[in-house]
Amino acid sequence: MAMNAPTRQEARIDLLCEYLDRLVEGPVSKELFERYRPIVEDATPFEVNHALEHLLADSDDIAACEVPVARFIRSVGKALEKQTLPVYAEGTLLFQLNEENEAIASDLTGQQELNKRLQQRPELPLSVVLDEVASYEALEEHYIRLQNELFPLFEASGEAHSCVKLMWTLQDEVLASRKALLAYSSDDRPAFWRIYGRYYVLSSILSFRERYILFPVVHRSLQGETGVREKSAMASFVSRTGSLTAEQLERIFALLPFDISFIGSDDRVKFYSDPPHRIFPRSPQVIGRLVQNCHPPKSVSTVEEILASFKEGRADEAEFYLVLNGSFVHITYYAVRSADGTYLGTMEVSQDATHLRSLMGEKRLL
Repeated sequence: MAMNAPTRQEARIDLLCEYLDRLVEGPVSKELFERYRPIVEDATPFEVNHALEHLLADSDDIAACEVPVARFIRSVGKALEKQTLPVYAEGTLLFQLNEENEAIASDLTGQQELNKRLQQRPELPLSVVLDEVASYEALEEHYIRLQNELFPLFEASGEAHSCVKLMWTLQDEVLASRKALLAYSSDDRPAFWRIYGRYYVLSSILSFRERYILFPVVHRSLQGETGVREKSAMASFVSRTGSLTAEQLERIFALLPFDISFIGSDDRVKFYSDPPHRIFPRSPQVIGRLVQNCHPPKSVSTVEEILASFKEGRADEAEFYLVLNGSFVHITYYAVRSADGTYLGTMEVSQDATHLRSLMGEKRLL
């Protein structure tokens, strides 16, 4: 049976994928670039996204894709900039995220001017830049919203979404660079500018990709969905040890001095508690999402090893502890099993144990 010829759209995407594969091998020559010039200079956000999916979907090393992807997006950058961007409805998630991104881009432009001035006048202290970096906390808040609100919606839309793996990896590096800058105490200016350069360049790259690729593609894939997931009615809880109303159960979860998340046997998030002191942010969009997609790519192998050890019966819990923003955080994963030992899922319990760790002696009276 004869195979159907690819459509014009498929042929264009195939050419972009081929060009990206060439960039993985290294910079292309001018002669080779000419072969791809027509599609490179006319690529749309949706075609670019499909080419990124081609490279990133099955990659075992997302970080290694950073350089060829950067070359690729630089090549198609002018084509993306001449596209007509969507108008996001006021009040929607995309509208809010786009406004945040515009503010970030504006701040980065201001930082660039400040840096030029500082390098022209080496007598000025580095604290001039550090104060600017320290005062701008919107970047981390924006990345958290992307990871917990937009990325889950994008995945659920059915659209090719592997680009978010690389974006998350770069976001983590931006925040790590920012943290290194805020802790910088050396007089070694070249070393400082290397760290700052990485912070600034990656922040700018991510801002561009959000504006010209991520948001337009997500907008089309959602096709007007609000992204608001209706709250399912919670049934009353009844067991041999007592019963609770839905309201009582919800308020108890909100008061517990730790955060709880439950991942079903299919590796999808089924439930999370939402106390005001929650350590790791969550949003309703996470429900039904694969837990592997709720972690940065560098952590996925650890998550999968924990789940595999629980499913295979090799372990029943896994413990971690770390210092996060000055707090001592304790995290334990527990295998949840039925009475006959069947694996039902995994419960994650996270707690700020700073206070508990500091306790000494005894307290027996109020």
